[in-house]
Amino acid sequence: MREELVLGIDAGTSSLRAGLFDLAGSPLGFYDQGYQTHYPQPGQAEQQPLDWWQALVAAVRGCLQKSGVNPAHVIGLAIDAPCDILLTDGEGNPLSPSLMWMDLRATDEARELTETHDPVLRYCGGEVPAEWPIPKALWLKRHRPELWGQATYLIEQMSWLTWRLTGEQVAPLNSAAAKWHYRTHEQDGWPVSLLRAVGLESMRDKLFTRVLPMGAKAGELTEQAAAELGLRPGVAVSMSGIDAHAGMIGMNVLAPGTLALITGTSTCQLVQSTIPIVDPGLWGPFENAVVANEWTIEAGQASTGGTVRWLLDTLGGALSQGADRYSVAEEQAAQVTPGSDGLVLLDYWQGSRTPIKDPQARGTIWGLTPAHGLGHLLRAVYEGTAYGNRLILEKLAELGVETQRIVACGGGTRSALWLQILADVAGVPIMLTTEPDAVTLGSAICAAVGAGAFSDIRLAAHTMVHPGKTVAPNVSTRATYDRGYALYKETYAALRPLFQRVH
Repeated sequence: MREELVLGIDAGTSSLRAGLFDLAGSPLGFYDQGYQTHYPQPGQAEQQPLDWWQALVAAVRGCLQKSGVNPAHVIGLAIDAPCDILLTDGEGNPLSPSLMWMDLRATDEARELTETHDPVLRYCGGEVPAEWPIPKALWLKRHRPELWGQATYLIEQMSWLTWRLTGEQVAPLNSAAAKWHYRTHEQDGWPVSLLRAVGLESMRDKLFTRVLPMGAKAGELTEQAAAELGLRPGVAVSMSGIDAHAGMIGMNVLAPGTLALITGTSTCQLVQSTIPIVDPGLWGPFENAVVANEWTIEAGQASTGGTVRWLLDTLGGALSQGADRYSVAEEQAAQVTPGSDGLVLLDYWQGSRTPIKDPQARGTIWGLTPAHGLGHLLRAVYEGTAYGNRLILEKLAELGVETQRIVACGGGTRSALWLQILADVAGVPIMLTTEPDAVTLGSAICAAVGAGAFSDIRLAAHTMVHPGKTVAPNVSTRATYDRGYALYKETYAALRPLFQRVH
């Protein structure tokens, strides 16, 4: 490979990470820079956009310094980011804090959008989540009318950072298709009839008109931005997408039959399909979101790693603190036999996303006796979240989307026990890749394509992503986990009426 390098930038919920890769996919250095989240009221979450920019500058400079490379060898960069939205003036200056993806202030507006039953909603399972941008836009128009009238643009984090880097006004097709109800084959693309139904037609005039797919070049680094980042002017800046979708690329999960399992505080399950698969229990299908002329289907569990963290924080005793607490707790869980000695757990600490869409569902543990300890509880969390994953796989199979293999990334993959339980319960092999930070690598792959190093994302991913170890399912545990899975489903069916009564 020539001495050409690319930067993948992952703008996460609490920090921004820059990763430097060569064109073979080998990592040369990483650097993380955090920023603050503000919670003005319960259910609200905001960030200051200027903090994103400062973090981007610090992370890129830190990554370059840490790797010790010549910055002149960097040919491209791309940023993945969640759909945090902000209002700006005509020059791109933020007029207020951003509303983060996890901000739930627009719950009423989301319900109103859902009740329109607009035809475009069939591509999101018929329900508009409050986390998505259009409910928040409707909330801003109604509750901040002066600010709404003053604003020239309504854009998301990725677009705003790309604008500052290049001077170009570009929207990412990935998040437009997955979160904004954008349809490439419609006359306008944006969901005009849905906006009209709730009196939000003015939003259309505040959106960028240039919409680009993952891997497309958005522009080039300006002299001012290059000076701040420590790079040369003219570096190609390309479009990435939502972090989980960038992770699909960073694991080379770009063909039907393989499922991307992105683990963290929550878990996303993503698959590609050559045809649209529509079902109210799933999100999508999202057309052209990741690969041209294909559909991306998404499912998810709201609290997986988050439940592990809650368990140790709340019930871990001496393990509530300490950097090694996860490994110590895992040693205890590994001593417990499959089935957790009779414990059954529903993984609904933050409701259920898919295929059961029940925000009122709650986390549940039953079967407790004095003989159960922390190891039993942690194993029960691992098994309960694995049952939730199996429920998603079975829904996909019912719809004709078979999963022959799972490729996983994220924090949950650091647990060998959890990975084995996931494979055992699913009955499907789980493969890891050599680069655990698949999200940052996915954005670096987008950067390489946009810089002209590869002709398309599939070729770039085939070259830059390398398979790692595979965890095969242990058939000896199958009968035990079949019984546990049946109890998992029966537990929700029995408790669902009670969940409705306590809210």
